[in-house]
Amino acid sequence: MLSTLLALTLTAGSFPLPSIDGKPLAATAEQKSFRLPMRFEKVRGFYDAQFIGDDAKGITAKVSGTTGKRVLTLISSRAGDTWKKAIVREGEVETVIDVTPVLRMAEEQIEGNGRPLVQFIIGRSGDVDRAVDAIGRKHVEQIRQ
Repeated sequence: MLSTLLALTLTAGSFPLPSIDGKPLAATAEQKSFRLPMRFEKVRGFYDAQFIGDDAKGITAKVSGTTGKRVLTLISSRAGDTWKKAIVREGEVETVIDVTPVLRMAEEQIEGNGRPLVQFIIGRSGDVDRAVDAIGRKHVEQIRQ
């Protein structure tokens, strides 16, 4: 069930992936890491163009590192996205994108009147009975009510 849910989550396509020479990237539903034969600047330009204007609301983009080892971190706080975080890493000849998906489970109502499997019954010691007798049982019963 979890793999099916993950497949549905990733195929929703909320996280955009750049196309290679106009062709969509071949990816499986369970895939979370993508290797692109593109330079980092081209991928970064794609995401800069993808998240502008109203599409940029709720998306945080941060570039770190030096040339050759740059990292673009995209974090989504939008309610409808199926991804939470994407890390774009620059390689020597390729760019690697790691996506953290969001799993949404359906609500499940639980009903019943069964008893728990384990119950603890703690008895009262004789010392408590003697203390209650010293105070007066009638007084203690009135306090309980």
